Amino acid sequence: MGWLDYFFGPPSKDAFARLVLAEIAKARLEGKLTYDAERFYLHRQEGGFVNLAHIYREYCEAAPARRAAVLQQFIKGSLATRHFALPTEFDDLHPDLLPVVRSRYQLESVRLQAELRGTPHAEVPQQLVGDQLALSLVYDLPHAMRAIGQQELDAWNVTFYEALEAARHNLEQMNNFAVASLDDRVFVTATGDNYDASRLLLVDVIRTFPLRGQPVAMVPNADTLLITGHDDDEGLQLLATLADEASHKPRAISGGVIRLADDDWQSWLPEKSSPAYKRLHELQLRSNSIEYAGQKELLDQLHASRQQELTVATFSGLQENQSGQMSSYCIWQRGVPALLPETEEVFFMGGDRESPELLARAPWERVQQVVGPLLEAQECYPPRSLVREFPSERQLAQLGK
Repeated sequence: MGWLDYFFGPPSKDAFARLVLAEIAKARLEGKLTYDAERFYLHRQEGGFVNLAHIYREYCEAAPARRAAVLQQFIKGSLATRHFALPTEFDDLHPDLLPVVRSRYQLESVRLQAELRGTPHAEVPQQLVGDQLALSLVYDLPHAMRAIGQQELDAWNVTFYEALEAARHNLEQMNNFAVASLDDRVFVTATGDNYDASRLLLVDVIRTFPLRGQPVAMVPNADTLLITGHDDDEGLQLLATLADEASHKPRAISGGVIRLADDDWQSWLPEKSSPAYKRLHELQLRSNSIEYAGQKELLDQLHASRQQELTVATFSGLQENQSGQMSSYCIWQRGVPALLPETEEVFFMGGDRESPELLARAPWERVQQVVGPLLEAQECYPPRSLVREFPSERQLAQLGK
């Protein structure tokens, strides 16, 4: 990075692409790559592509002194992986195996992009952590990082859970679970080794924290793990503040809250009477909205490429006038086959765009009770249901307004 970039801010997208290509050439990691300015991709000569959007955002948001490290980490994790072979025996690999916690949508978006481009997509086994997070495995070396797929596990004749236990043990043996305490209520990781979010797995260590109630955690980005107690109202409010701040930093993950029950993390929110409920709920809704918007964009492109007429309904937000409480909703339009997001409420609309008519309005749970057979759950994340038929007049009356 030159001194002009340091003083005058981050580069344009085109300049950043040239910078990435120069670093790749310097490291001799790839064959011929072609820059696609319209899609902001690097196309590989042998097929496939490198999406620059996420790393560009992270690079621009990083402090100037850290941008070179951000770029090198990207090259290590996304490009250098293509030029080294994994060991043929699991015993030779497992000392360098580590767990990674990501947004569950991240892997889903990769799958959709591969489907859109008609390129193969490797199956990456994962374990859910609550509703919004997923745990997978990487082989981490000083010069490269590679995701572990089902194909590799099959070749080593080990299960995902056997490999995950080895990865968890390696993380534990690193012995660098550094935390800072804020008012002795919220504990914040301060390790800075790209595996802070993964330390959710170290539940025995987390249980040693002096919490008020069971452990509650958030992972707003890859370098931040926040923990407090579920009975600590002040701690939960501080948790929301810190998570909101951290969510605007590079490599954002999730605004969801999880609570440790036995040895499993489960999605959780405090009671609505809690002073922290409103802010934590809004963070979760914001995270859901971002994921659904990204999914909708890819699905719309996929349907257009297949000349398939199917509406991908929008995940929308609504704020009550008196309480200021936010909630989510989607629109089920009469006569329009659609993929509905799972929202807190569903609005059933008739009429047309010029004169729409609200026919019914009901919470998602009530919709499932009354018209459940009309909802065809899809194998996707975030969850959606395909609706081909509109409820009858009798069902609309049952749903109410």
